[in-house]
Amino acid sequence: MSQPDVHIEPTALTDFIRGIFTRIGSGDTEAEAIATSLVETSLMGHDSHGVSIVPRYVERALDGRIAPNRNIVVVKNEGPVLIVDGQRGYGQAVGREAMALAIDKARTDRFVLMGIRNTHHLGRIGEWAEMCAEAGFVSMHFSNGTNRPPIVAPFGGAAPRMGTAPYTAAFPRRNAPPILVDMASSVVAMNKVRVALNRGDRMPEGVIIDSEGHPTTDPAVLYEPPTGALLPVGGHKGYALGVAAEMFAGALTGGGVMLAERDGDGATLNGLLSVIFDPELMVDRAYYDAEIEALYAYLTSTPPAPGVEAVLVPGDPEQISFKTRTESGVPIDAVSWAEICQVARDAGLDDTEIPAVM
Repeated sequence: MSQPDVHIEPTALTDFIRGIFTRIGSGDTEAEAIATSLVETSLMGHDSHGVSIVPRYVERALDGRIAPNRNIVVVKNEGPVLIVDGQRGYGQAVGREAMALAIDKARTDRFVLMGIRNTHHLGRIGEWAEMCAEAGFVSMHFSNGTNRPPIVAPFGGAAPRMGTAPYTAAFPRRNAPPILVDMASSVVAMNKVRVALNRGDRMPEGVIIDSEGHPTTDPAVLYEPPTGALLPVGGHKGYALGVAAEMFAGALTGGGVMLAERDGDGATLNGLLSVIFDPELMVDRAYYDAEIEALYAYLTSTPPAPGVEAVLVPGDPEQISFKTRTESGVPIDAVSWAEICQVARDAGLDDTEIPAVM
């Protein structure tokens, strides 16, 4: 029987995570970016990309697969096109630096097509879309991953050939959080399966297959050889979306698509293609604002189905989770919390620096 989740106060957790990365070599600014991003991701309800991933990051940093304290290198800045190289740095730091540069460019040019390549795991791509929305820009993002084995089977396939290849878009609203579409092209993200494994949960049907292509609900098949695979969301539709992401984020950024010979050292290197623009390039801002609010009101006025409390709009679940978890604490599965505490001790923190469980 699995142990219940622990709950940690968000500010204390951020301080704790920051301390871990400072101890293993990150500068203060980088450690703050990593800690803030991971904790906010957990607060948003995306446990798979939040603090539970800290032990993997620490392991990769200590064995040289992540390069700390890196800055982006601008490869191309020509017209609306911006391409940057993350130098294998932490995605939470170099991703923020890259997006800030793109937003500054968008303030002048009003339209930017940015490619990021060769950066370690960028985390929750919605974070970068939210940055754009906060600056008043509409944005769309495709991401892929290389330097690790594939984990998603093509539609009709019995073996993995692709990554989870997220698609993200954000639409700013006046005085309200943006409409935010942020989803993997697989049924779930890979790390959600790891969280289920840690919690002793089964996966829903239609999410994973075993090494022979048979449906299963056992999350262990993705972690014990011979490994199985995740399935694309919506069958052929998610598969097609993943193929598009490989081309946009891999081939067109220069980061490369996922291939067997690019398994590398196992530390995910992300590519990201971002389209960022001022909505007033297309329509009057007052019209845009009225349309997005009318759509939001129309959708949320839908009578809920039996057993459903209310109809939400993409981005609403994250805002609800953020409010709830800010008050009740960040839930972390017991296995992940034990691993985080152990890497903290290994990094030189003592038990007095580990935050108390709420």
